[in-house]
Amino acid sequence: MVSSSSSSTFYIRCYSAVSQRPLRYAVLGAGFAGLSVAWHLLQQSSEESNFCIDIYDEELALVSASGMSGGLLHPYSPKVKLLWRGEECWKESLKLLNIAEDARSSKSLDMGKPKTGLKEGDFIVRRSGIVRPALSVKKNMDVMNDNAQNCIASCRIESIHKDAAQKLVPDLCVPLDLAFHMPEAVNVNPQNYLEALYLACKTFVKSKCSSGISCKELNLHKESVHNLLELLRLERDLNS
Repeated sequence: MVSSSSSSTFYIRCYSAVSQRPLRYAVLGAGFAGLSVAWHLLQQSSEESNFCIDIYDEELALVSASGMSGGLLHPYSPKVKLLWRGEECWKESLKLLNIAEDARSSKSLDMGKPKTGLKEGDFIVRRSGIVRPALSVKKNMDVMNDNAQNCIASCRIESIHKDAAQKLVPDLCVPLDLAFHMPEAVNVNPQNYLEALYLACKTFVKSKCSSGISCKELNLHKESVHNLLELLRLERDLNS
């Protein structure tokens, strides 16, 4: 809401003018959050809408913070307590992983390459579970055991002893004879995932444009944006 009537008129006029031409969306960052935003903008748009998504990232997505993260994915805190909205985020994350895998598989088939036979570092996600040894004192271990009992069905937590943990991960250090096994937790290769999700976005845009119903555009710019004025300048240059 804007207090002054003159300001209100200004915003109404801008909205009216913008609505007569294709919308432009600016997404700052091409990491986990940015590419997820781009994908959901594409999915939530109507078939007939024309718009352009400009993604800005100084490192072109894949070697910044998201590209270097560890990639262990599950919905729990270090004390194996379910995070706020953890179940919802967990399910949505798995959907995005499947979308990325499907996009890369489709590209491989289009290029005549088999789905199998990937090299060691070529995976997007490994679904082999995660084992976390308990490292806290007894008081915290009791809390962690209680938390583990309240896990969600789609990502279970099993309390296991040292022998069982070392069968899953040989030579694993389990100093307190207790570990937590999450069979459904996954290990993500961040760079491969981000590349594949961007590919999914591009493929979606191409399919919509080829249908002739609407025109959608997706651009990735190697630019760093630190404030609104910089963003406005970049958008003005793109429109000129």
